[in-house]
Order: sequence, then structure tokens, then C-alpha cells
Amino acid sequence: MEDNRYEDNKYIKMAAEKFAKERSKDNLFGMFDVLLKRMMDDGEVRTPMVDVNNVFGSFKLEDLDRGDTFTIDQEMRLRIDTVSNGNGNEWIPLYTNEDEMNAKPTTNVTINLPICKVLKAGLEDGVEGIVINPFGLALTMPKDVLKIVVDRYEELQNSNKEE
Repeated sequence: MEDNRYEDNKYIKMAAEKFAKERSKDNLFGMFDVLLKRMMDDGEVRTPMVDVNNVFGSFKLEDLDRGDTFTIDQEMRLRIDTVSNGNGNEWIPLYTNEDEMNAKPTTNVTINLPICKVLKAGLEDGVEGIVINPFGLALTMPKDVLKIVVDRYEELQNSNKEE
């Protein structure tokens, strides 16, 4: 089977653009369906992380090339980076592809995370929800909307375990 952890994220972008263009109930549910399908397919997104305890501060990152291997001899703690809107509210970014993420690089560390983890992070204290492609479309999904998708995903996961 083809690895579509990233490729099929284009459908999230397409659904979000459709909803942004026409904010109808059908388009909203269409976006929910795409997000659920990507989560059920174990889809992933590249996610910018913050080096909480500044382990990278001891490295000369400019001497490293993309893809270089190196060893860290201390514990490294990471958290998902956030983006702020004009009101100072923090949002968890969900980038649908590398181009969107690199539109305005925010950190030196990115990792692959399951989409479900990114959406669940949008429900945590200190953030307002998620924002899809924050430096492009910038479609926000506040916690109350995001909770609908996450709850439905968990229902589907639980029903699959029972079968």
C-alpha cells in the first residue's frame, strides 16, 4: 500500500478552502469528514516544535545540513509550537504540506505527528484551537468546533475496538 501520510493532506487543504469560500453547513461537514478520514487513515503532518530546555542552543546548527545525523547526550523536551493572531491568542498550526509550513518558518525542529495528536493539542489549555495553514488560508477551528471532530474520531476508534 502506498504511504499517503502526507500526500492525502491535500484533501484537508481543498476542504478548508471550499469552506472558507462558502461557509455552509455542507462544506463544514465536508471538512469534518476529510479530517476524520485522514485521522482514521493514520495521516500525519509535519509539525514545528519548540526545544523547551534549549538543547539545540549548545549546537552550532549552521554547521549542520538537512538530514545530518547527530547525537544528543541530554534529555530533550519538545512541545508543539503555536502561532499568534493579532489579538495575542495562541493557535496550534496544522500545515497541510511542506510549502505551507515553510511559508514562514517558525522553529528549527519539525517532527511528524499523527493528525489526531495535533487536533487534540488544539483542545488543551492555553490555545484557542487549531489554524489550518496559518500563513496562507489561515482557517481557524476553535475548540468547540474542534471538539466535535475529536469526539467523533474517538467514537469511531472505540467502535472499531469493539468489533
